Amino acid sequence: MQSLDEYKNFVSTIKDPLERLDEIEVLLEFLENPRGEIEANYDMGSISREEYETESQEMDSYFKWGMPQISALKTEHADIINKRAKKAWSGHERLKFPVVWNRESYNKIEPEIRTAGSKGDWIEWLLANLTEGKDEYWTYEDRILNAAQLNMYYYLEFLDDSFSVSYSCSKISNNFVTFLFNAQKVLELKKEVNTFGRRRNYPSLEKEPTELDKIIIRTMKNRIKINKDLNWHNVLRDLKNNTSENQTITIAPIATMRDEMKDAILLHEEGMTEATQKLLTTTFEKKLTYFRKLLLPK
Repeated sequence: MQSLDEYKNFVSTIKDPLERLDEIEVLLEFLENPRGEIEANYDMGSISREEYETESQEMDSYFKWGMPQISALKTEHADIINKRAKKAWSGHERLKFPVVWNRESYNKIEPEIRTAGSKGDWIEWLLANLTEGKDEYWTYEDRILNAAQLNMYYYLEFLDDSFSVSYSCSKISNNFVTFLFNAQKVLELKKEVNTFGRRRNYPSLEKEPTELDKIIIRTMKNRIKINKDLNWHNVLRDLKNNTSENQTITIAPIATMRDEMKDAILLHEEGMTEATQKLLTTTFEKKLTYFRKLLLPK
């Protein structure tokens, strides 16, 4: 991750205040999880005290700078924020249409678009906002990804074990883009559009969720679907009912770097003599706070 000064320079290139607001909000949202993991890694002995203090200070600097920025932008631009929300698609506060990244997400969203009589405009909008990603993949421009991520609740049923719209949209295949072209025959339109999307000039924050993260998210999603609460103790007890095949969850005390015994979630996988992942229950509570913000309506 680049320094705060480098990130500030990047943000300063975003002239649109609403795009700048979304960018900062998404960054701080993504940093909440690793922020809690730094302390957990120190407790588990994975990093030294010096590394812990350095990483904590660096992470905190983003929040000390970013939170006032968000408050100021929301106050100064309240009118255009409200106007944008009124023009947004149902379930969104920022985007004219919802994003899709494969046939499954397309098939689930397309019926409501078709019912609204907006299918042609929707596909045109999707293609106009696509840009080249890594390797053979496509993605959306950052401003679209940020806006979609901040309304992640809309996409909850399509995300499988992920909690990130950005991550799901990072590997849009050529086949799916071709499908969109064929579906609406908009190749001529794309040739006429001569726009270039801005891309981040710092490393992506996206990463594959851990197996325990997937189990926690799966548990929370399943509880939301059947209108059960997300109290940390109830979610903790329910984890064992949402493991994949050959996985088991146990709760047991483990020693920390401070020579304390603390309860931890242990993930066991068939054929392994040791737990493949450990997570302190105190860290689990912090993760739950972060995941609730992503999974519940805002």
